[in-house]
Amino acid sequence: MLLEAYFVQIDGTLNKLSHLKEYVDDTEDYINIMLDEKQNQLLQTGVMLTTATVVVTAGIVVVSIFGMNIGISLFDVPTFSQFWETTFGTIGGCIVLYVLAIGLGMRSGLLQ
Repeated sequence: MLLEAYFVQIDGTLNKLSHLKEYVDDTEDYINIMLDEKQNQLLQTGVMLTTATVVVTAGIVVVSIFGMNIGISLFDVPTFSQFWETTFGTIGGCIVLYVLAIGLGMRSGLLQ
């Protein structure tokens, strides 16, 4: 009878430990899921920043072409209206390229 009582106590303790192990495993899985979600958010932010860098680089290419000492018909007329048209056109083009790139990323499922 005494052994049976000890067996029941040990069996109860084993059940409690089994439930505790399952709880710890579930908690670990939940934490891993949360960490994966944060990692995905960081990767998406990295993709967005890289896209912005590429688009700004395209604008820098336009600026560098106009910064060279080459003959362009734009330089023949000394008005500043063409300068502002080119400046705002470059900025607008960069913004449009960025929006298109982000839209394409969202459409393809790369970004949320």
